[in-house]
Parts: sequence; structure tokens; C-alpha cells
Amino acid sequence: MPFKYFKTFEKDSLADGSTYSTTWYPDEDIIIKRIYIVNKAGSDLYKSEFYLKVKEDVYTLDVVPCVVLGMQRNVTPELNIEVPAHSLINITLTNNEGSAISFYVVLECWTP
Repeated sequence: MPFKYFKTFEKDSLADGSTYSTTWYPDEDIIIKRIYIVNKAGSDLYKSEFYLKVKEDVYTLDVVPCVVLGMQRNVTPELNIEVPAHSLINITLTNNEGSAISFYVVLECWTP
């Protein structure tokens, strides 16, 4: 299972209490090995929440604090979520930090 690519979603200035949601349909079969959530200001997002759905499978019941996924490879859990080509990936991030944030959500994608 070799590394394939990183897929990055970016949002600037998400207001406190607001939600960012996006979808993606990969063109080929992939495995999401890890998800990194990076606050552009450099600090962890302790109060914000992340939601992930692939096809009809929800992987965050109900949500997970963004800090659990982390910004660094040595703390981000290995997920190994198989995603068939053209399947829906839905990610949602809710900002609960008390002020606006700018961030990246990065999917580490591998070949099955």
C-alpha cells in the first residue's frame, strides 16, 4: 500500500460558532490513512469539532475534537479508511474556539 498524495481543504477566517462543510469524490480507489487538522495560527484546536462521513459510513460519533486528529504525524491516529472511486467524502468542521480561525484539513491518501 504505497503513499499516493495529500488532499487539502482550506478555509480562511471561519467565524466562531460557524461551520465549514465540503464534499469530495476521489477519481480512484484510495485509503485515507490519516487526517491532519492544522490551525494556520499554529495552536491546536481544542474546542472545535470535526465530522467525517464516507459513503454512508460516519466515522465520528457524533463529532470528535479536532485536537484528537492533530497536526503532526506522530500524534495523528492511523485510520485506514477505504474509499472506493467516486464515493462521497463529507467533512465538516465547527469552530468553537471563541474567535475566527483559519485552517487546513489534510487527508493522507494511499493506494489500496
